[in-house]
Amino acid sequence: MEIRTLTAADLPACSDLAESRSWPREPPKWRLLHETGTLFGIDAPDGPGLAASAALVVFGSVVFGSVALGSVASISMVLVAPRHGRRGLGRAITERAVAAAGDRVVWLHASTLGRPLYESMGFVADGGCRGHVGRFADDGGPGASPGSLAEVLPLDLAAHGVDRRPFLARLGTPFVVDGGFAFGTDIGHVTVIGPVVARSVEQAKALIRGVARTVPGEVRVDPDFRFPSLAGWLEERGLVPGPLAPRLVLGGRSLPGDSSMRFAPFTRAV
Repeated sequence: MEIRTLTAADLPACSDLAESRSWPREPPKWRLLHETGTLFGIDAPDGPGLAASAALVVFGSVVFGSVALGSVASISMVLVAPRHGRRGLGRAITERAVAAAGDRVVWLHASTLGRPLYESMGFVADGGCRGHVGRFADDGGPGASPGSLAEVLPLDLAAHGVDRRPFLARLGTPFVVDGGFAFGTDIGHVTVIGPVVARSVEQAKALIRGVARTVPGEVRVDPDFRFPSLAGWLEERGLVPGPLAPRLVLGGRSLPGDSSMRFAPFTRAV
């Protein structure tokens, strides 16, 4: 089956495909991935819609001071319609995304079902995160305040080692503390609080409080495995943990940036 680059007109079909796998539809997230990256798809051979999808978001190399930083690419939304499973479509579309990433450091978050496929392709486990979703029960602690993109960019560069300005600029107004930030982004059924970049767990909590106090309904935070106390605090605040999402890096290469600052990604997609 032919793998093609999807357009904005294909975004409803992407949501349909996600729904067929019992994933949320999340039209805003699909739109964000389309605007900041590349969506690949395989048309269903038996009618309208998609048989498979994958998203690739590339962040190019930059020079920070006198140091040349690397470039990375994330792969996500690897989905195959149930009726087209076990035909190699997941592998084929992931290989296409990997090829498009070139020599960048490529990473993804895997599901339990997808992990064996990715490991067979040379991806190596490197930590991960776990989504927590629910209505935030405020504990009255200190909260972050709205800030500006200009405040966020050097912190994100330090944490992730690449310039992510086009992506961050689409997430809305950041909340900031001295040395950290977080965004709150409505992805259609929940407000994602992330990325969360901070210097300590207490800063991360203040950032999450700041965002959660301004949004209605449920929120989602995907704390990194390295911060179990943050995950425990989120559960105390009423957020329910979902499946584990191990992060895998192609070839076991090192991701750039200061990992100690990365408390939670935007979502497992980026």
